[in-house]
Amino acid sequence: MRPLIGPEHHGVVEEAREDLRRLADRARAAGRAGDPSALWAVADEIRIRVEQVDRLWIGDLEWSIGTVLAELDTIYDAAFPIGDPGDVAGLLTAPWPSARRKELLAAVLGRDHYGRVDLDQVAEQALAVVDLRLLRALVLDRFGAPRSRDLLVRILATLHDHGRLDSRLVDRAHVIDEYFGYGLVTDPPTPFTAAIRDHLDELTWRLVTGPIPVDRYKVPDRPGPRGLRFVELAMTWSGDPAIARVLGAAELTEAERARLLDLLRDRPLADRQRVYQWRLAAGDADALAPLTGLDRSARLVRLIRAMPEGHEAVRHDRAAILAAVDQSGPDATRRFLELEPNEVVSAALGDNRAAVLKRVKNNALRGIAAFGMLPLAEGETVLDRYLALRESAKKGAKLGPNRKHSHAAAIDVALDHLAQVAGFPDPSRLEWDCEARLVSETPTAARAGDYRLELRFDGADPVLAVSRSGKELRSVPAAVRAEPSYQELRAHQERLRDQARRMRTGLLERLVATGGTLQPEELGRLRSLPAGAAMLPGLLWRDRSGTIGLLDQLDPTGPITAVHPVELLAPTAGAAPPPPGRQLPNTPQSHTGWAPTASPPAPTLRPHDDRRSGDVDRGLAWWQAEVVRRRLRQPVKQLFREVYVLTPAERESVDLSYRFAGHVVAGKVAGQLLSARGWTLNGEYDDYGAVRPAGDGLTAALRCDMHGYFGLAEVEFGALCFLRDNWPMALEDVPPVVFSEVMRDLDLAVSVAGTGVRAHESPAQAASRAQLLAALISDLGLTRVTIDGGSAVVRGSRATYRVHLTSGSIHVEPAGYLCVVPAGFGASAHRRLFLPFADEDRMTSVILSKILLLNEDEKITDKSILTQLQHLAPASPS
Repeated sequence: MRPLIGPEHHGVVEEAREDLRRLADRARAAGRAGDPSALWAVADEIRIRVEQVDRLWIGDLEWSIGTVLAELDTIYDAAFPIGDPGDVAGLLTAPWPSARRKELLAAVLGRDHYGRVDLDQVAEQALAVVDLRLLRALVLDRFGAPRSRDLLVRILATLHDHGRLDSRLVDRAHVIDEYFGYGLVTDPPTPFTAAIRDHLDELTWRLVTGPIPVDRYKVPDRPGPRGLRFVELAMTWSGDPAIARVLGAAELTEAERARLLDLLRDRPLADRQRVYQWRLAAGDADALAPLTGLDRSARLVRLIRAMPEGHEAVRHDRAAILAAVDQSGPDATRRFLELEPNEVVSAALGDNRAAVLKRVKNNALRGIAAFGMLPLAEGETVLDRYLALRESAKKGAKLGPNRKHSHAAAIDVALDHLAQVAGFPDPSRLEWDCEARLVSETPTAARAGDYRLELRFDGADPVLAVSRSGKELRSVPAAVRAEPSYQELRAHQERLRDQARRMRTGLLERLVATGGTLQPEELGRLRSLPAGAAMLPGLLWRDRSGTIGLLDQLDPTGPITAVHPVELLAPTAGAAPPPPGRQLPNTPQSHTGWAPTASPPAPTLRPHDDRRSGDVDRGLAWWQAEVVRRRLRQPVKQLFREVYVLTPAERESVDLSYRFAGHVVAGKVAGQLLSARGWTLNGEYDDYGAVRPAGDGLTAALRCDMHGYFGLAEVEFGALCFLRDNWPMALEDVPPVVFSEVMRDLDLAVSVAGTGVRAHESPAQAASRAQLLAALISDLGLTRVTIDGGSAVVRGSRATYRVHLTSGSIHVEPAGYLCVVPAGFGASAHRRLFLPFADEDRMTSVILSKILLLNEDEKITDKSILTQLQHLAPASPS
């Protein structure tokens, strides 16, 4: 179908037609004159003109110039007659890719002549038999040169080794791939690379001294040019400054460097500084430093030039920066930073505060790192800067899947820099100090007229109470809300809430997910904070003697380790529990809180019976019942956490798990879920669609089938493996805690983001809810409720119900479906429901609330439900 040309493109296309007609007339005249050189030159001009218009008009220009192309085919087929139609080299050796040559070439190669000619396979065959004639034709042809840069370099190397390399081939290689020189960088250089560089130097000289202005990207810059003539030309260059920088950084010999030094002595300071800047890129600027007044700046120059390029945040030594600046002196430092701007050095000096703050606002990674390096402004405290970085971290959590990881890493670097500014030995000490100050410096009471304001803690939650005449008010009057004293306490309340959130979702979640360890001094600091004092006692720990219990049952004078529920399983339930106290290194920190330190050496694994106390086996079920009995609300899911162990099929497959293979998920939703749990997302051409550091030097790697990048469209999960040193390891050798947590991530992604016709029913989620329900049955005296596989059976007064523990669907026996609307049934927690963890899974609350309500179905008053029950269960169960 012929593409439509918009009105805005008519003029461009018509102008191109006229140009091509004129070029066709020139080709016709050259053909009549028998001038092959002119025909080659005109063919190149035609190709360049067509490419120019194709860039401006999105479409296939050939539809609009078909008549002209047909004329050119006739001219060039007559001037370059086809000899042997089966000779690939002969077919390629022509300045114009006529339709007839394309058809014959496609026939020889067994390809569709309407598609692009792929010559990579032909080139490989020619290299194998060293067909020099065909290799030369492949580089010079106009049909579709080799697509691989490595292949192009190998062709040129073979031609050089046989004495057939010339400037025409190198020029053509540069046209095919302007960056092919990147494949030539070798150490030490070879005779082939030296020969190529000779040709590239001459090509560069012709381009920059020719009558037509050259585009920056047409000038070879890797490897760059060689010779003082290029630097001298750069000094008088009036064109694109980017080209001057390439020429000015040309490689020089020792003799040429000495000549350049003599040449610059009598030049103006501005010229000397400009050349010095170019030679910084070349790496030999030290000799020119005395000419620019920077002879004392060598240390600063080396420090800045050693800083890695790119956009990722990098940690720097502030003391080293200031020492180098001090040696250089203020004037020389200023001049050098004008030549070689450096954000982090300027930040250490406090010279670019406004620019850095703007960069932080825009989430620039190196800007965030530089923010930590700024000296404290007048009136600014370390706590102010610390809280500003915490606010930036909250913004970063809302960024894209991979960007949020790099943003979190930039916050880490900024905190390290701030620790240096404030004089702390490491960032963790800074964090402990700031979190403690956040509590100690927070006012706890104020007055607003006749009202008394009090900030106190209800567990880990800061509560702002307002009272009048000794009586606490249920709501805050508008007049009080407008008072500055109330607004100040309200802001402090939000900061303390953020502190509790950081501790819960950062430190404590990471401790449980990795089986991490706290040292006594860390434990003491945490317990000194209201949030820590409220949250830590609700978790299960193991002390240095191997005893498992709640915090008040253990010895806190030694290290304590968070217990992962997989460790409490009986050996028959899955993989054997890891040794008590085993430390699993943390995933990269997002700095939403503190990081646990490394644990002490793990004690010897004791028999499962060591969890017994008297005749009671203190395994997972016992502890689940215990926290329910004690009405302990764990700050994160620990004892009722979903647990995953190896299946027989996974043991047989050795190093691959296909548990979630074949599941299709919405890429955007799954990407957000996985990235929030430390996964890095890749594209369709990467070996693995998603990877995650899994601790202990392991990387979890998931194969995926997708189009484009993870997150653009649907993604089909494939096999999962665990890599050590890039090699898959046996699943049985993966620590059980690591295996369980990685599977938990993927199960969550499939459960929430699955797009299959039938929703994914997670056995682990059903098992976790069944465990919770089993603990509640005894605690609440639910004699009507039993657990049957993945369902709860409720024998109510009106009917017998079966509630699915994954989906929450309700079936009335023998075969009726009870349709309920969550907004009117089970949307809020049942009055008797107690969840022993800070629940972020609303479905768990909904399902358990339904079970409790059906357990008392005689009290149901909802007309919609009662009407259905009249039809589904006309008679009460016996």
